[in-house]
Amino acid sequence: MKAVVLRRTGPPDVLRVEDAPEPPLGPGLVRVRVEAVGLNYAEVLSRKGLYGWTPPRPYVPGMEATGTIEAVGDGVDPTRVGEPVVVGAQCGAYAEIMVVRQAQALPAPSGWTVEERAAYPVNWMTAWAGLVEMGRLRPSDRVLVSPAGGGVGTAAVQIAAAMGCRVLALAGSDAKLERVAALGASETLNYRTPGWKERLPGHGHGPGIDVAMEMVGGDVFHAVKHALAPFGRVVVAGYADLDYRWWRPFSLWRAWRGIPRMSLDHMLKRSNGILSTHLGYLLVDAPRLTALWRDLNAFVADHDLRPQVGHVLPFRDVARAHDLMESRRSYGKIVLRME
Repeated sequence: MKAVVLRRTGPPDVLRVEDAPEPPLGPGLVRVRVEAVGLNYAEVLSRKGLYGWTPPRPYVPGMEATGTIEAVGDGVDPTRVGEPVVVGAQCGAYAEIMVVRQAQALPAPSGWTVEERAAYPVNWMTAWAGLVEMGRLRPSDRVLVSPAGGGVGTAAVQIAAAMGCRVLALAGSDAKLERVAALGASETLNYRTPGWKERLPGHGHGPGIDVAMEMVGGDVFHAVKHALAPFGRVVVAGYADLDYRWWRPFSLWRAWRGIPRMSLDHMLKRSNGILSTHLGYLLVDAPRLTALWRDLNAFVADHDLRPQVGHVLPFRDVARAHDLMESRRSYGKIVLRME
């Protein structure tokens, strides 16, 4: 099969498509013929050696894909052969074939394009788990999403707006904010414009934020935590500003300083809280994974929501796709199509 095998960390050009052996099919497993792959920022960090939740190299990166089940192992319902699915995994998606536990091959939403299916599982489950399961979102809440222009951000804006919340969307591009406003954001704010922090709620401009979903870190997170209302909570689902080089001491200091954190003293004085979510725990908890997927799909169907696919590239251009994501110029989800 064709696959990307990460043998060393480095810039995007370390990602090259090569011939690799197919993973073996065993009891309780399904083999999926991959049609499209959804990119995640965690894979950029993994490629750079900055992400802890990875297997030892060499390995095939990639956390989500969509395709069709073409074979099943012992103990799996044989009628699943031919079923369109979306797959979430620790790794293995940058390949023509994936073999995963049957619970990780989830029924694909009907009526969607292949690209939409590839853009769905990781980003939308992250947004749903962060806002609903952890943030305990209510229709009366004022919600902040940062950054709002990526895969998780566009999902979070749509979920919160559909729930009836007032949504403040943050991004580093006016063009992205225009598109996010069309998804239901009530207000938008560019965090690269001078004086943006003073325009945040809670800084003398109206009531504070009840639930924030923050994935930038650094100065953006620091400003957001001071915008929380009493009883407000911030859910951390990423750290896009993370970037350091061992041979550059200042970059190490900056990365450490920018880690999203909140002191107990700060929380006590303001009645605030910080939470964090990572979908990896779901891969070993099939009942919770199934329940989360069921609830998310029901909500998405009821409100006719769709993933935002911003860029579709051929699989051979995986390095270019990583460069695009790392540049922060992308909007929505970047998807790789198998050829």
